[in-house]
Amino acid sequence: MAGWIGDIAMSVQAGHGETAHVPSDVPVLMYHSISTGEVARQFRRFVTDPAAFTAQMDYLATEGYRPVTAADLAASRLSGRSLPPRPVVLTFDDAYADFHATALPILRDHGFQATLYVPTAFVGACAAWMSSFGEGDRPILSWQALGEIAAEGVEVASHSHSHPQMDRLRPAAVRDEVRRSRALLQDHLDIPVEGFAYPFGYWNRAARIALASAGFRYAVQVADLMTAAHDDMLTLPRLTVNADIGAARFARLLDARTTASRRLAAGGKKFLWQALRQAVPVMSGDPRAGWQA
Repeated sequence: MAGWIGDIAMSVQAGHGETAHVPSDVPVLMYHSISTGEVARQFRRFVTDPAAFTAQMDYLATEGYRPVTAADLAASRLSGRSLPPRPVVLTFDDAYADFHATALPILRDHGFQATLYVPTAFVGACAAWMSSFGEGDRPILSWQALGEIAAEGVEVASHSHSHPQMDRLRPAAVRDEVRRSRALLQDHLDIPVEGFAYPFGYWNRAARIALASAGFRYAVQVADLMTAAHDDMLTLPRLTVNADIGAARFARLLDARTTASRRLAAGGKKFLWQALRQAVPVMSGDPRAGWQA
């Protein structure tokens, strides 16, 4: 592991002599922006106040949770590699500039690892895909900032190239999104890129096949379930951390074990939503426009 995060993680495991293990259910938390200031109404639930984020990280530390990267979780699932006790994965979609300015210092203070998903077409620019929701000017991290973040031990992974609704694209366009984003990240940052987050959480068989063909080891969606040992590695579920979650609900989110009924309900919801999406054309005509950022 590189940087301060990896050093702390290894010293904690070695210094305390705790027995690492391969857990079954692991919470993978999904964040977007960590910031203050004016926010468009449609995007408000995806913007976490820094004070609330700090309180959440304090809770994880107090309760003995050990954040690992999504790549670490994938390696554990694929090879049986051990994870520390009480693992949790902190993921951040869209690579907003406030990750470097606000979230990273808080993670650094706690010695926590994280995973950041980057839509490569917008690096050093703004979130143009959010224009219809009044957030098209929200700045995205530069290549220099991404390099600094990767050097500190944060996993930097792909969030496609142009942040499209991938289940709306032709297979050739899906393949281009997947391969181009990975190549740009690897070329600019000189790092391995193992993971992918589906933009808006939308995926289909063609997207999954494209990721497997491109050599990605894992991919995350939404689904609002814990990850389990038998989950498909290219459609791992995540738990959404909304802006108004509050301390009590945050604690319950981390302890919400996945039951058969919850998994069945999530599957039914996904089936119905996919059917609805296939029946209704893209309102703007642009597959980069969508509700869930």
